[in-house]
Amino acid sequence: MNYIKVTTTYPTGGTLLPNTFVDNYMIRANGEYIKVYIYLLRMVSDGANFSIPCLADVLELTERDVTRALKYWEKESLLRMEINQGEISFIELLPIPGQAKFPADSVQAVPSPAPQDNQNFSAIPAMKTLSPAELQKKSEDERFSYLLYVCEMFLGKPLTCTDMNTLLYLYEDLSMSCELIEYLVEHCVSNGKKSFRYMQSVAVNWYEENITTVEEAKAHSKNFKKEYYSIMRAFGLNQNPAPVQEQYMKRWLEIDGFDLTLIIEACNRTIRAINKPSFPYADTILKHWKDNHITSVEQAKAFSQQQKSPKTFVNSYQQLHNFEQRDYDFDELEKKLLKKQLGDEYREI
Repeated sequence: MNYIKVTTTYPTGGTLLPNTFVDNYMIRANGEYIKVYIYLLRMVSDGANFSIPCLADVLELTERDVTRALKYWEKESLLRMEINQGEISFIELLPIPGQAKFPADSVQAVPSPAPQDNQNFSAIPAMKTLSPAELQKKSEDERFSYLLYVCEMFLGKPLTCTDMNTLLYLYEDLSMSCELIEYLVEHCVSNGKKSFRYMQSVAVNWYEENITTVEEAKAHSKNFKKEYYSIMRAFGLNQNPAPVQEQYMKRWLEIDGFDLTLIIEACNRTIRAINKPSFPYADTILKHWKDNHITSVEQAKAFSQQQKSPKTFVNSYQQLHNFEQRDYDFDELEKKLLKKQLGDEYREI
């Protein structure tokens, strides 16, 4: 298990939540992100190490929730992470910029929308809380009543009103089928997760990834994301990814943060360039784009056009000065450059 050391250069005074964090960051952040940050402060106060799975267990979140929260706070410049072989190995909590505000000022200055990185959460339906009488009326629905029975069987105890509200949220607001909810509960309980809060977190992840069937959920529970299959299909591969291929895709999606469409564009260019799938070749393309701050397919296409444009300029310049003209094929040069950068690794593919 990979344990992560958390340090900071400023005194925390125990598990102290600075006022600047409350006034300037907490109000606009997602609740799960806040839980992760506060627990990091707790780790710092004890000088303790932790792992992503352990933190997920303590906070009753998924590992993906924790990773996403860490990346959010890194973008907010409240922490710095070091990545070693595709895994987080070090986290430093940074001083919180800005000044604390008086409560009256804070109310006036509350940002109305969530930040850009948090937009996905605004699209998730809000959970409503029904009274016991309203829940009793809902339980008259035959399918929902069946779900209540199944959940009680899996958990081995009667459901509380909070549990029933969560189950109703999955059924009505997230529009999950009875079969999918039944698999969700079975999957969580079989992994020792009997908390409905944890089940809700997993369900929201599935909702975000548009997982609507038991088959898709089973593939996801094997850590094969839908994005992985999209990338494999872009390479013309109709098979489960090998571990080394998973490492590439995990880094592209979770560490480097590439958009899926941009990754598929790199796969397509790989096939056009060498007529066969190659993860190292596509990785070289994506690294080249990352170095040039390319974040979308449109930018990648515009960048390619810029790479070709010197050909016209050079030819015109040479005509004006009566130099011998040379016709450069920049697409071919780019292919040769990428192949050269891959070296022995490319030749083994």
